[in-house]
Amino acid sequence: MTSNDDQVTSNEDRRLAAKRKLEARLEAERARQRRSRNIVISIMTVITLVVAATAVWLAQTFIGTVTCDWGKPQNTLADTVKDRAKIIGQQPAERRAEAEKYMDTLAAGVSKDRTVAQPASNVPLPFPGTHRYIKTGSWFASATTPMNLATNHGDLPITLDHESAPCNSAAIESLARTGYYDGTDCHRLTRSASLKVLQCGDPTGTGMGNPGWTSPDEAPTGLKKLPGTQDPMMGAGPVVYPRGTVAIANSNNAMMGRSNTGAAQFFIVWADSQLTPDFAVVGHLDESGMKTLDAISQIPTTPGPDGNKDNGKPNDPVTIKSATID
Repeated sequence: MTSNDDQVTSNEDRRLAAKRKLEARLEAERARQRRSRNIVISIMTVITLVVAATAVWLAQTFIGTVTCDWGKPQNTLADTVKDRAKIIGQQPAERRAEAEKYMDTLAAGVSKDRTVAQPASNVPLPFPGTHRYIKTGSWFASATTPMNLATNHGDLPITLDHESAPCNSAAIESLARTGYYDGTDCHRLTRSASLKVLQCGDPTGTGMGNPGWTSPDEAPTGLKKLPGTQDPMMGAGPVVYPRGTVAIANSNNAMMGRSNTGAAQFFIVWADSQLTPDFAVVGHLDESGMKTLDAISQIPTTPGPDGNKDNGKPNDPVTIKSATID
């Protein structure tokens, strides 16, 4: 005979055993669902990464880059010096002595000329108005680059802006990184009523040096036009390049069909200046460098070949000891 107590115990054991089996089945089901969910998550993660990588590649290759057509200089300093006799002979008799002196200056600069490899053909193109662009290793990299010109008169900190002139700003950055500007003198300082700039970037100090290649024209937009100066027959009139603007110098001449002649030389505007909108704007001088620029602007100059006392080489050399990219 089985006692009532034994029957109760047996029923309780069966209920507990059934409960454990149910819990085990439920746990097994939950584990299976977790595994399935983790597999789905892993697959979706891989798909997301592939899609993201593809999107970055597409953006960098087709949307977020611009192709820069680097050119070849039409006339080098060495070419000009070779034509010394012809150039002097074309001058009026009363100016030949001055021409001889000028050609001597050019000849002295030939040995200082530097050539460096041209930058990459494809450079990042910022999304308009964002100051950001897609860059390898970063979804949204800053479209500005700090550059410092350490001169013998003090620092000139510049912020390169890759949005307004992506090719030319990339060229300046590349030249700074290669040391092209290190140990070079700023060869021109102007202080006329309409043009007030410090021009640098030519190792020869003649205004005719270049790194062995030229950069494409990237005309600035958004600069203030001077009222009443636009001539529909002659094209765009002058605009205002504001104080602190950093732009690329060039020797373009529309009448002679000469274009895309910019390269390494740049100028820093120390007071609002008037120029045609043909000079690519690559950045601006930071406020902390204005005091140094103002002091440099007051240095007396030796007149250039045109004899203009307001356009010449600083008597106290302005030397870029180093150009560094932060």
